[in-house]
Amino acid sequence: MKRKMTPKQKRIIFVSGCVAALLTVVITALLLFINVNVYKPRIEAAASDAIGMDFKIGGPMKIVLFPRFGVSLEKVLIKKGEMDFLSAQRVRIGLKLVPLIKHEVRITEFTIIEPKITIERDKNGRFNFEGPIQKPAKEEKLPVALLTMGSFVISKGKLVFLDRISNTKTELNSIDLNIKALSFSAERSHRLLQDVSFSGTFQCKAIKTKDFEVKNIRFDMKAKDGIFDISPIAMNFFGGTEKGAIKADLTGDSPLLKIQFAAAKFDFEKFVEAFSKKKIMKGQMDFSLNIVTKGKSLEEMKRRMNGEASLRGENLLLYGMDLDSLLSNIEESQNFSLVDVGAFFLAGPLGTVLTKGYDFAGVYQETRGGQGMIKKLVSEWRIKNGIAEAEDVALSTKINRLAMKGGLDFVNSRFDDVTVAALDEKGCAKFSQKIHGPFRKPQVEKINTLRTIVGPAVKLFEKAQKFVGWGKCKVFYKGSINHPV
Repeated sequence: MKRKMTPKQKRIIFVSGCVAALLTVVITALLLFINVNVYKPRIEAAASDAIGMDFKIGGPMKIVLFPRFGVSLEKVLIKKGEMDFLSAQRVRIGLKLVPLIKHEVRITEFTIIEPKITIERDKNGRFNFEGPIQKPAKEEKLPVALLTMGSFVISKGKLVFLDRISNTKTELNSIDLNIKALSFSAERSHRLLQDVSFSGTFQCKAIKTKDFEVKNIRFDMKAKDGIFDISPIAMNFFGGTEKGAIKADLTGDSPLLKIQFAAAKFDFEKFVEAFSKKKIMKGQMDFSLNIVTKGKSLEEMKRRMNGEASLRGENLLLYGMDLDSLLSNIEESQNFSLVDVGAFFLAGPLGTVLTKGYDFAGVYQETRGGQGMIKKLVSEWRIKNGIAEAEDVALSTKINRLAMKGGLDFVNSRFDDVTVAALDEKGCAKFSQKIHGPFRKPQVEKINTLRTIVGPAVKLFEKAQKFVGWGKCKVFYKGSINHPV
């Protein structure tokens, strides 16, 4: 049974409602007549001092009431020297009204619309957003206003990264970032990543470099107590379906990073187009990568990288080149290189992306026309302390089989005793070639024809071996690729 309100209670509610409505009308009227633009110079000066860069508001400032109370800034520009670090069409900052009346700033949302961010690393390795190197007099603390935030949003953004060391440019276009429940458990500025908590989504229409383009990147992310989880990651890379996950643990002295990536049935023809203007091969392949690393710098992470990588494919069509024809006439083909074939096809993305300073495509200059076929290709690598060791790396054509041994040292950017060999049916090397030294200027040895007779005389030589008991040999390859029947 509900209690009936007394006349006194009704009057109290009525008066309270009227006061609240009147207060809202008064505050709204005051806000509408306040010219916030008179505070623009003070805001620009305070922001410039806080971030160590020039902060300018090129357009008008406005107080907005709907859908949430806050401030809108038009044509925002942040400059570092002569370079525009960030430019945005509009920045919207949502504020809590009651704390503001008490001269306290509490942010409910921070939205940046159509920003363009330019990050540059100079030849000394310093970024354009870094200030002068100096030891702070005391530990810096985050402003109280930034400790909690309902949402942080970037809409239709663009990021450009210029690396003057490698002379490369990377662009991220049409970025949409939506972070919710952003908070920091402590005010210490040097522990931002360890103390941050949030959940959100990231979408990007395309990531472009000089060599390749990745489209339609999307992933979910969350962070709590120094643990970051970015998964699932989805993207379109060379026409396939790619998925991945990244997990980072920043609670220890050195960050721990785990990366998983898988590309199912990606178009190898499109992949090769990133490194050569010629059409080389047509077919679909599967690629996977699973690595764990730890370190305070990129170089340390290279040295402590462990995991495995895999590339597999079947029935791959070669344009304008018949490997079987080239291999059967290897003595005549003085420009032909087993290393080219091995590095390009067998190492696959692992070899060609990270060692692209060397011209692996030189083998195609010796093309004899026609078409060839790779019936099966497998490339299994074990990564230990930054060195990728070939575990099962081979391919088969209609009548031949090639295999690779050795390692790719990504710590020192060197080939680690890499050998590519053409095999007989026992897995022994008929002829082989070695490469060693730096990725960009390696030393490629001459082809070692262990059986000095090639071409039509090979079968006769093999029969003679069996007849006189020379059939024994040192097996070069014992992997999963069988010799063609």
